Amino acid sequence: MSKDTAISWTHSTFNPWHGCVKVSPACTNCYAERDSQRFFATPLWGPNSRRRFFGDKYWAEPLKWNAAAKKASERRRVFCASMADVCELLPNKHPDHLRLGKECERLTELISETPWLDWLLLTKRPENFFDSFPWWNDGCPNNVWFGASVENQKYADERIPMLLQIPARIRFLSCEPLLGIINLEPWIDDIDWVIAGGESGPNARPM
Repeated sequence: MSKDTAISWTHSTFNPWHGCVKVSPACTNCYAERDSQRFFATPLWGPNSRRRFFGDKYWAEPLKWNAAAKKASERRRVFCASMADVCELLPNKHPDHLRLGKECERLTELISETPWLDWLLLTKRPENFFDSFPWWNDGCPNNVWFGASVENQKYADERIPMLLQIPARIRFLSCEPLLGIINLEPWIDDIDWVIAGGESGPNARPM
């Protein structure tokens, strides 16, 4: 979590939990996995790994950001889950299965309590939206921007149609890392925003 971040397209970052399972080529050199290995001894990536959760003090920080934004009469953007995937679903047998569901519910409550913050929720699993956030099946709050990661044409073709089913006011794409040419013309009228960029780290592949 960071109140101020060097990421150019957001003001702050917030992670309801840490950890994930890789699902596509964009995940190969995952910066989040690399960063987690620097700070945590227990592996957080992989189908059998545990997720890392946080306490009340951590969850209270966005409330402070919201108060500051309201005082300044200036909306602020929060990139949510840079170290996870908000639409990851763990199997029933996983020890964190129930906890992950509860944290998703807690996230929806936090978003509703911070109307001066625009929450940027990004996923590689848009097909899981309605199971991850059943509270929003009829429409996300106005301060939710929902995005899908698409690294090449194959995943653009698979994920964008599913993203467009998500009832969010703003829908965006993260073409980062951009691993191949993508033609967005079929959906260009329905996508509000596109982030494009290369991969980071010592093994970065060409953009």
